[in-house]
Amino acid sequence: MIPFANNTKDSYRPEILSESDILDCIELIIRCFPLQSEVVRQWFERRIANNPWQRTLPGIGVGIRDRGRLVAFRALFGQPWWLNGDHATLAFAAHTAVDSNYRGYGLATKLISESTRFAAITGSATAGNITQKAYKKLGYVEAGETDNDFFRTRISYCGSLEKRLGRRLGLLFGRMADTHLERRDSRFASTLGFHFEEISRCGWEFDDLWERTKTDYVSCLEHTSAYLNWRLFDFPTCSLRLASLKDSSGMLRAYGIWHTQAFDATVRMAVLRDVFCAMKDHDALGALICFICSRWRNVGISWDSLEVAAPWITAFFRNLGFEHVLSHGNRYQIYSRTPLPADTMQNWFRSGIDGDYCDMSVPG
Repeated sequence: MIPFANNTKDSYRPEILSESDILDCIELIIRCFPLQSEVVRQWFERRIANNPWQRTLPGIGVGIRDRGRLVAFRALFGQPWWLNGDHATLAFAAHTAVDSNYRGYGLATKLISESTRFAAITGSATAGNITQKAYKKLGYVEAGETDNDFFRTRISYCGSLEKRLGRRLGLLFGRMADTHLERRDSRFASTLGFHFEEISRCGWEFDDLWERTKTDYVSCLEHTSAYLNWRLFDFPTCSLRLASLKDSSGMLRAYGIWHTQAFDATVRMAVLRDVFCAMKDHDALGALICFICSRWRNVGISWDSLEVAAPWITAFFRNLGFEHVLSHGNRYQIYSRTPLPADTMQNWFRSGIDGDYCDMSVPG
């Protein structure tokens, strides 16, 4: 097909897509990327079709057709948000696909621009260096100060040494090397008086923690049991795990959410996607990180990528000696019809369970 054979590219206007267009979106994605249609279908079913917050948006995304055929689209999904002391639904962009024959015509920029019609506030967590220029021209503002503030740290040497030395020697020397990592973890905070447990359902304690702490945050995904259960357990788009931290009185003080991925048979990485607690509750956050690192070490995790950020969390991770990973190529981009205060943008809580993490049930 010759792109825009009958008209100029400027005559093709983005349109709002509905659930009836999902099959067209899937067909376009598998033309553009080496993905199986069932995997992509599951993502649409769970993230959009069964999204309780989607109904507040006008559709499932925006698209452009040429002679009736979908040649570009951008999915948008609703998320419950806590913003400057009030509740809101934000529209976050996810899958964006442009037919290879139609690239270079500015269609992606048109879709980004059209996305601003979906909600009072729209955003994206993934924007390459070139795309960031388009966002800036269209009035989007970067959240955070310098980059996405990701960190990483070594969890265990066993997998890496097993790869080099074989299983027996690798485990022997790896466990010896891990002793200094265990001593390092003990400096995060005392774990005395805390109880750490991996769970598979969020109850009233999570709502209680949210209500007690939400006013600490100027901009944050609503960490309610309704959202957490939907995102992690009822309609997951990838395998996420959650562990809670309670103090000696039985009160929930913090929790963490992660997924794991394998690079080969011996080396695996855990990605810490979210931590939540009262702001600056360093005792709880430190104990949570200590417990999580120990859990990961026991199951053979080699590395951890910490992909949750807010100014106080970033400072805490840096003080613990975690390695800062530059991520200028990926920045949260937010568009608000009513400009948001600079303090709100700088203190935006960025989590790997919000935004447009396009999780899919495929390895890695």
